[in-house]
Amino acid sequence: MKNLKKFYKIGDVSKIYNISTDILRYYEKIGLLIPDSRKENGYRYYSEKQLWKLSNIRNLRKLGVGLKEITEFLETRSITKTEKMIDFQLEKIDKTIEQLLLLKSELENKKNNIIYFKNFKDYEKPMIKELDERYIYLTQGIFKEESEINLELKRLKDKVEEENDFLFTESEIGTIISQEDWEIGKYNDYSGTFIISKDKTNTTLEKGIYLTYFFKGDYKNIDEHYEKIKIYMDRNKYKAKGNIIELYHIEIHITENKNEYVTEIQIPLAKL
Repeated sequence: MKNLKKFYKIGDVSKIYNISTDILRYYEKIGLLIPDSRKENGYRYYSEKQLWKLSNIRNLRKLGVGLKEITEFLETRSITKTEKMIDFQLEKIDKTIEQLLLLKSELENKKNNIIYFKNFKDYEKPMIKELDERYIYLTQGIFKEESEINLELKRLKDKVEEENDFLFTESEIGTIISQEDWEIGKYNDYSGTFIISKDKTNTTLEKGIYLTYFFKGDYKNIDEHYEKIKIYMDRNKYKAKGNIIELYHIEIHITENKNEYVTEIQIPLAKL
């Protein structure tokens, strides 16, 4: 018995491949995927050969191949050209694997950071530490509201990494209070926002001896924490010798519950 050639209407192809009929009509318009037949009633019919061709088009588009290059490849296929196209696909796949491994590492670091602070106990205890120099991306300005800070950090993040948002990176984010404002009790006036970078940048947080202080909860109580820190510094004959840093380890991008927020204050120190 003779095998009958099977044809598919444009609507069927659209459903099978989850692709809009508008795109299929556009592919026809540019000569990339022309239906095998078109009836007097206007219906377009695609053969199984055309479906195979569409699969190739979709796979190559996912790899970033332009429509012009796809058209040329499909019209002039040869062993040599297919070999080159396979090499191109392998290169793209290797790059994708590299990006996914990086994202996996960042997610693991973020998860470990969350677990660390879920089990952290040393809140509201001033500690003296030596911290290394850290490279940062910095935006300077005057910020008073939490919403302003979050917006500016988002803008800064978009400049640094276009694809990832805060939840999908291990980068630390923070703000700066000028030493002058801090000394007169203006704890909610921020002079800059920053992201700590793994790569070298033009701006750094200096290496040195710092007082570090972790607190949990809403930022609205930060005045109480800074006053507590000042009492500790007076008793131990310390003074600030630079701008004050706030690092936000657990914040709005991770939880809606402000009681779960974790903030670290870092103050560069000198002896009186």
